[in-house]
Amino acid sequence: MRGPLAGAARLKALLAKEFLQLLRDPRMRFFVIVPPLVQLIVFGYAAVFDVRHADVGVVDEARTATSRALLAAVTATGHLVARPFDTAEAAAAAMDRNRVRAIIHFPADLDRSRTVQLIADGTDSNSAQMVLGQVSQALVRGAATELRAAPPIRVEERAWYNANLDDRKFFVPGIVGTILLVSTMSLTAMTVVRERELGTLERLMVTPLGRLEFLVGKMVPVACIGLFDVVLVIGIAVLWFQVPFRGSPLALLAGTVLYLMSTQGLGLLISSYAGTQQQAMLLSFFVIMPAIILSGFAFPIGNMPRGVQLVTWLDPLRYFLVVVRDLFLKGGGVADHLFGFGMMALLGAAALALSVSRVR
Repeated sequence: MRGPLAGAARLKALLAKEFLQLLRDPRMRFFVIVPPLVQLIVFGYAAVFDVRHADVGVVDEARTATSRALLAAVTATGHLVARPFDTAEAAAAAMDRNRVRAIIHFPADLDRSRTVQLIADGTDSNSAQMVLGQVSQALVRGAATELRAAPPIRVEERAWYNANLDDRKFFVPGIVGTILLVSTMSLTAMTVVRERELGTLERLMVTPLGRLEFLVGKMVPVACIGLFDVVLVIGIAVLWFQVPFRGSPLALLAGTVLYLMSTQGLGLLISSYAGTQQQAMLLSFFVIMPAIILSGFAFPIGNMPRGVQLVTWLDPLRYFLVVVRDLFLKGGGVADHLFGFGMMALLGAAALALSVSRVR
């Protein structure tokens, strides 16, 4: 058989072979079905910019019917929860610890000045803009409907740590975490799988080299590459993009090391399930996308549904982003982020323990 019919027959046979080869592997069938479904669910629930919940600190020095009416208008939105504080210093300390996303300050002369001060945490520029907008609208609407008084309420808006709400100061520090996740996890997985594909992994396993020694030998070079990437990105962020770094370099180093425990532990886990480098890359992509979406890198965690927020507790990138952004814009050291450091250490230890148990 010659001509177009012969070409069509050959193409048909080739397509049949490729489909059989692609779908006969259970792991490939998993990649075809599960990752799209998981990413659809993650994006559908987590990728939201609307403010659905925000804790707002309230400092009421007026303590009058006007301030109570305005506060009732704010809480009536259903998205904003008022957290009262006795002093402005206490409210500022709560914002430093990320317990409130904004502060409403009713001055003692509220009835005379008709001015309300509204302060937002500018480290998350997107969230700050939305919170400022919602609270400001609620205050103005409350003044018009509840008080029906003139002159109307004037809202003075301010953003701390990022006065101009520059998105670059929010995203550039977060890039440190995403670069480490993508590079170190993928490299760790690929180096182990490459040994298996080339047949050198079996030769290493019959040597006196211990299992822990093997893992350390694979992790340390990749960790050094990750630390170099951190220094490179921070240098560009500070010198080129003019993003201020106000925190402790030692705190950043400690946080990076703890975060690398998680990323490389996940890489080793992926290598234990992947048979080829292609499968390792697909598995890495399957982990990277949900981790970035659920970390708060672009979409505030407080806006996500409660069930999705519980899942984010298992995402080490979530805690590293809080630490690195606060170190850049708020300053401080390890003592100011003990919870984040502790969670990264716990997740890193768990990932490494699972990877050690999986190595045969």
